[in-house]
Amino acid sequence: MEKNNLRVLLIDDHDLVLQGLKSIIENSIPEVTSICTASSGAEALACIESMRFDVYMLDLELPDMHGLDLVDKIKEKDKCARIIVNTLHEEIWVIKNIMRHNVNGLLFKSIDSSKVVEAICRVLNGETYYCSEAERVCRMLRKHPGKSKCVLSPRELDVLKHISEGKNTQEIATELCVSVNTVETHRRHLLDKLGARNVADLVMTAVSEGIIPIRRKD
Repeated sequence: MEKNNLRVLLIDDHDLVLQGLKSIIENSIPEVTSICTASSGAEALACIESMRFDVYMLDLELPDMHGLDLVDKIKEKDKCARIIVNTLHEEIWVIKNIMRHNVNGLLFKSIDSSKVVEAICRVLNGETYYCSEAERVCRMLRKHPGKSKCVLSPRELDVLKHISEGKNTQEIATELCVSVNTVETHRRHLLDKLGARNVADLVMTAVSEGIIPIRRKD
């Protein structure tokens, strides 16, 4: 990195995570002189209105919007945005959806903290960085992309995941804080997009194409 006075925006709804990431960056990347934090999508967008950032690092699970919806909004405001997703979720269907959004980096929260520094530095240098665990899945997906060309929205993926867990419409609506009608609309869209006849066929199709993981019994 040749530039100094670099700015980073960290977005996560857990303060402990935010402060931990902030400390790692402050102690390891002296070129970064400004680190802002946000605990929601709305806070992040407010920060972007007043300041330009060199790197955005965000979680997928935010209290007011899905992280990938925020990725789209960030790109609308900053065409050159360099974005790193930092998530707990290591499922294939999550990684597949992240890849569709063309982010610059992907980290799992289970990795060593040194990888956070490596990811930020490489993304600041214009490179793409996926942690080794994520890159292994990405290579598999590139080699076996599946037959489906449809793109599911983050909310459709949320509904699909809950359907695969055997939850009914009311349970999904409660879990996602939406109406029953909204869940039913997403269910119809999923059936249509994946060409499924019923819920069982929907889940089988989604699993076969790597959109959701195979559920294993404990």
